[in-house]
Amino acid sequence: MPHNQSRCFLLPNAHQAHVPITSNANGQRISDWINNPDNCAADWSADEQFILAHLIPLLLCGEQSAQLVFNQEITRLFSQSTAENQVMINSLIEVEQDESRHDQALQWILEHLPVVPTQKKIQGQARLFYAKLGRREWRCQHFIKIAVLDACVTQIMHEFEHSLLGSSHPFAILCGLIKKDEAKHVYIAKHHAQVLGATSAMFKLEQAVVSQSLHKLLATQEQHFSALGVDLARIFSALEAKWQ
Repeated sequence: MPHNQSRCFLLPNAHQAHVPITSNANGQRISDWINNPDNCAADWSADEQFILAHLIPLLLCGEQSAQLVFNQEITRLFSQSTAENQVMINSLIEVEQDESRHDQALQWILEHLPVVPTQKKIQGQARLFYAKLGRREWRCQHFIKIAVLDACVTQIMHEFEHSLLGSSHPFAILCGLIKKDEAKHVYIAKHHAQVLGATSAMFKLEQAVVSQSLHKLLATQEQHFSALGVDLARIFSALEAKWQ
């Protein structure tokens, strides 16, 4: 496998029961984006390619980690098989498949970007961050963190959508599509965390911890975010206010 397509995390295992691949309207738009040769990153400017070659690995690790988290929870719920669980399973399956499409789109971009010397280091830092998230935690706490993370990703994608690239740039368009999915994922992850016993106080506490850690990770590439006009400090200040 080419190193520009290396994964932070392995692909999820197949589910215990057959799960058909479905596509909602936004999912179809992302699939269409992936299949449109006009969106190929090889045609973007050298500066854009260089900047995104540092940022895409961070985004990819998050999408791949999310796939695993939702996959594992779907498998757990399948094993308990109740009518109530089936409703949640359907929602989680939709999220997992959304994340898979995001992964495919970002992988396609990375495949056509130059390899930067620090790519493996960036991936390693991101892998460590996401691997630590669910370590020695209750599922409830983990899904609180997922909801907080998805809220962060929603805002970051909004900033990319309205960055110096311009609204008609293929990457800006893709980020706008991903943003719509992630906003939905915040609701689903938050609801599932509440079903598992999460309280408002727990959300507030985890928001502070997760946001601070994610900000620290993303700040390792602050110069590249800034080159696109994305202000990380402003993003995380707004997010902190939102959860108060």
